[in-house]
Amino acid sequence: MWSCDQREDNTLEHLLPEIFLNTMSGNVLETALRSVSEYHCDPGYLLYGNYCYHLESEDVKSWQDAEDHCSRQQGHLASIHSQEECHSACFVSAAHMVGQAWVGLNDIKSENQFVYTDGTPVTFTYWAPGEPNNHNGFSEDCVEMLYETGRWNDKSCSELNNYICKKPKAHYPAPSVQPTQYGCPQVGEAKCFKIFVSLKLKTL
Repeated sequence: MWSCDQREDNTLEHLLPEIFLNTMSGNVLETALRSVSEYHCDPGYLLYGNYCYHLESEDVKSWQDAEDHCSRQQGHLASIHSQEECHSACFVSAAHMVGQAWVGLNDIKSENQFVYTDGTPVTFTYWAPGEPNNHNGFSEDCVEMLYETGRWNDKSCSELNNYICKKPKAHYPAPSVQPTQYGCPQVGEAKCFKIFVSLKLKTL
């Protein structure tokens, strides 16, 4: 399992959106439209990979109420499965400067058998030192992420907290782009420019 403080070298493909990677092949405008249409999150959500993330910092809820809210948004409390996704979730939380936020990890059904609400397997953990611990003998069956470190802490599910929702990105078909007789795509008020390049040979 990875921990959040481990870093791998990322290639350019992982750091830049598709629109920049494909501008040198095919129709630039068509590529841009296709990229924008495929990489879509609802307002208030941030995109990472194939999922959209939203941190709710204005309406604190118990863990179950937070999960119910995410479910109504066609998502779940966030599951985190890799080093990169951990840093992404940390960024979402830190951007709002909240102290901590619920994620989907819990051991409500079986003590110390942690599962995610979205049904995905637990392949990565980033517990704070000494966690999980059921502090002072209390039943702490739900998990929060601490924004200052990104580490995780078990906590009583009835406590009110910020929370992170996660859901698959939306997909919309790319708009059709038909070239005119002059080779300029007919999209809105797009303007085309024709560039002439001439080479001059200089004799000595």
